[in-house]
Amino acid sequence: MADIITLKDGSVEIILEPKNFQELIDQYLGYEAAKYFQLLVKNYETRVEEAEEGTNSDLRSYEMSLESNTRAFQEIEEICRNMISDFNREEGRNKLNALRPWYKRICEIIKIIHNQI
Repeated sequence: MADIITLKDGSVEIILEPKNFQELIDQYLGYEAAKYFQLLVKNYETRVEEAEEGTNSDLRSYEMSLESNTRAFQEIEEICRNMISDFNREEGRNKLNALRPWYKRICEIIKIIHNQI
């Protein structure tokens, strides 16, 4: 996409790429100003790349944490489903006896949760 700029003297220039702007700087402000502009652009590009790398790294870390949490909650869900299934199979007084092994399973759930925190 082209940009059209009006210079101080009223002339109009078309900027098709950053190099065109750099040439204008060189033409109207001199070589040193053009080199300074080039250095500024390069520094900003480097900063953008570093920021993108940091963002991507943070995103990968977040995704890994999310996957870990998902697996942990799937483990907890499986333990809870087994507990409910065991409880529902029992009749009468055996239902009360079915609660006893739950302590161990609840301790497993607590351990999983603590590992995730």
